[in-house]
Amino acid sequence: MPTVPIGPYRVTRLISGFNPQFGYSHATPLLNQFMLDYFSDQQVVKYMLACEKAGINTWQSNYRASPQRQIPLIREAGCKMNWICLADPWRGSGNENGSLDEIEATKKCAWHARKLNPVGIAYHGMLTDQRWAAGTLDPVKRFIDYVHDLGCPAGISTHIPAVIEYLESKNWAVDFYMACFYRVSRSPQDFVKEIGVETVGEAYLASDPERMIKVIRQTGRTCLAFKILAAGRKCQSPEEVRGAFQYAFKNIKPTDATIVGMVPKFSDQITENVRAVSEITAEGALAQGK
Repeated sequence: MPTVPIGPYRVTRLISGFNPQFGYSHATPLLNQFMLDYFSDQQVVKYMLACEKAGINTWQSNYRASPQRQIPLIREAGCKMNWICLADPWRGSGNENGSLDEIEATKKCAWHARKLNPVGIAYHGMLTDQRWAAGTLDPVKRFIDYVHDLGCPAGISTHIPAVIEYLESKNWAVDFYMACFYRVSRSPQDFVKEIGVETVGEAYLASDPERMIKVIRQTGRTCLAFKILAAGRKCQSPEEVRGAFQYAFKNIKPTDATIVGMVPKFSDQITENVRAVSEITAEGALAQGK
């Protein structure tokens, strides 16, 4: 499995996302509950060991109660995979009473998470997007500086291409971006403004990936592309899944990676996806004469 840099570390071009382990399907409450029921602590440990055995060396998650409980179990089982933390002010920050402002609470989350030796800590994408809409993104630099002071690579996650364009224009000291192929943070008003209609629930626009890919290719920093399968909406067949991987790796940079959540209940998604990424990236390297 090929790797790309995040600071001094190397992460595989397929990174395990953790939304399924949290029961966050981006679909329905029933699917959320199925995921939660499937991913017991013991199953999470088995899943992580299977990812490592297949060749994935990194996973990404937030710092809620379940990772705090599960990461020691994962390490006790002998798993040495890298962890990328998505920091937020809601979980693991000690800010349950809301006494801290958002930036300070997110910094506190990063401080707690640092004890578990992540290879990167990123500012949560929904927070980024909310601040972008409110015109208050600049204070996030305090978070980036703080993570660097902790001795860890610092990233920013977003679902909005213009955010990355702005950060690049200001040359923020960001080590990596987490870049969503689909702008899932649109409000109902955003949909009305862009396409003239409101949607029922979370909607995905087919034109979104092209916009994010454009800014991914324009930055020299490592980008971790996520939602490349549109939160399961592009998984109707093995051919569709492989096509989504091919599209992603054909268009992101050779120094970029993908984050993909997996639920290996009905098929061996881990092995299938590792094989697809290995074959597709090998074909790309061959085409470039490497």
